[in-house]
Amino acid sequence: MDEPVSKSQKKREADFLQKMGVKMIDLSLAKLDLLPLPENLYKAIIEAKAIKSHGAKRRQAQLIGKLMRAADYEEILAAYESLLAEESAQTASFHEVEHWRDRLINGGKDALTAFVEAYHPEDVQHLRQLIKKAVDDQQKEKNSGAAKALFRYLRSSIE
Repeated sequence: MDEPVSKSQKKREADFLQKMGVKMIDLSLAKLDLLPLPENLYKAIIEAKAIKSHGAKRRQAQLIGKLMRAADYEEILAAYESLLAEESAQTASFHEVEHWRDRLINGGKDALTAFVEAYHPEDVQHLRQLIKKAVDDQQKEKNSGAAKALFRYLRSSIE
């Protein structure tokens, strides 16, 4: 036998869903399209993006919370969590490439040896040239795009 849900618990759940809906307002349209949102909830979120007034935005957030409760919010939240996890993985990958770029520019031959052993890039000679150009740029304090080219090469080698 199920115990009835308390009024306080219902309020906590409603507040949580409203906050999740507000977080979805900050998503880009491309990411919103990836979520399994019902049409009315999608439109409410799009409308909330355009609202500037604090009071109107608060009322729209309440509407979004109400629509979230009526929708299959568990499926929506699962898709939202997977979207965040994917973004987090992309960010971690980006940071790893940045780390290797900085390490190769400042670390000399030891860093290059460690990178080659870890990732086995196809064209080591090209990698050496990119590193040399990036080091020269750094020493001359100019920006010819060598560090960016090195970053792109490293990203293609790591992924």
